[in-house]
Amino acid sequence: MMLLGFAALGIVAGLIAGGSLRGFGRYPLVGLLLPIAAYLLKAGASVLLPPQTGALMICLVQYSLLFLFILLNHRRPIWPLFAFAGTMMNFLVIALNGGCMPVSARLLRDAAERLDQLVQGRIYAYCLMDESTRLPQLGDIIRLGTADQTLGYASLGDIVLCIGVGILFWQMTRAKERTQTRDTLA
Repeated sequence: MMLLGFAALGIVAGLIAGGSLRGFGRYPLVGLLLPIAAYLLKAGASVLLPPQTGALMICLVQYSLLFLFILLNHRRPIWPLFAFAGTMMNFLVIALNGGCMPVSARLLRDAAERLDQLVQGRIYAYCLMDESTRLPQLGDIIRLGTADQTLGYASLGDIVLCIGVGILFWQMTRAKERTQTRDTLA
């Protein structure tokens, strides 16, 4: 959800800066199906598998797809750096914690049911932070929303990745029509 919000912000900023939605068709993005497949893999696993079953293997495949997408687009300006940094932060914390993203208990002080689900390990690929958590500073430690209404939770990697997505969508709206050169006409 947060990724979509940053994508929308990037589009709006690009349009305000004189871009066009036609730029999406001109932007040389490679391998768009890779992040879509990564998302579908994780979503499918969370629906089809018992909690935490194969979570580390799903993580490895999912992040391999994401890193391949970033690698295929590494020559684009700026956004791949943010995407790589955010993806790497999330990958490290998840992989080092058995395929599960650790969530800070303090974020769940008003969400007793969610806290109970995490304690019992009933949310696929998520776990409650404790003293054995590796790289806890990279886990879900950021509350999204107002004090009265929590919209969700995020990690530092999520924030950095979302900045990269916003930049990507801004660049896509700003993509200009490619000019033909003598080499492309021959």
